[in-house]
Amino acid sequence: MALFEPIPGETPIDDVSGLKIRGITTRSELSEFEARNIAKVALKYLAARPSRRTAKFDFDWCLKLHREMFGEVWDWAGKLRTHELSIGVKFYLIQDQLAGLLEDLESWTGFGMDLVEQSTQLHHRAVQIHPFQNGNGRWARMLGNIWLKRNAAPIIVWPEQTIENVSEIRNRYIAAIKSADQLDYDELVALHREFQEGHPTPS
Repeated sequence: MALFEPIPGETPIDDVSGLKIRGITTRSELSEFEARNIAKVALKYLAARPSRRTAKFDFDWCLKLHREMFGEVWDWAGKLRTHELSIGVKFYLIQDQLAGLLEDLESWTGFGMDLVEQSTQLHHRAVQIHPFQNGNGRWARMLGNIWLKRNAAPIIVWPEQTIENVSEIRNRYIAAIKSADQLDYDELVALHREFQEGHPTPS
């Protein structure tokens, strides 16, 4: 049984043995510590345009990004999962599929795909692969935003606290992800554009 009761669409946290911070007993406490860690990463990569050297978008850097986001909270941060989850590819396919995604990413510009569509597909496929024990959605959204920032495009200002809790926005987000699983990206692209920096604030 999960210590932190999962909400619909969320990967349950069944094992807290990797938790580095003692005394966390509630979901809100866990979220607060994780958010502090993630804020440092947002400052590093999104405050100014990152270079190809600092945001390499290769396999090792993708693992490093997850470790930077969650490494102060979980000791498995940045390590590929070694077991099956209710979502994601078989664990033994993760490395090949993530490497394949990164190869595709570099080719999308040549196919005339605009940057928001590139970010959307990067975000979705990263979630679909689900490389890590937890934190995959937040990592995938950060991945997409760093790609936009590296290419001098406005980032997506996700309402993270709302998405990570039961809400209408989360329902729309999960529905859009599920549509993208069926190769229909329209809803997810529209959601990205809705929350893109500089877009009028959603009502």
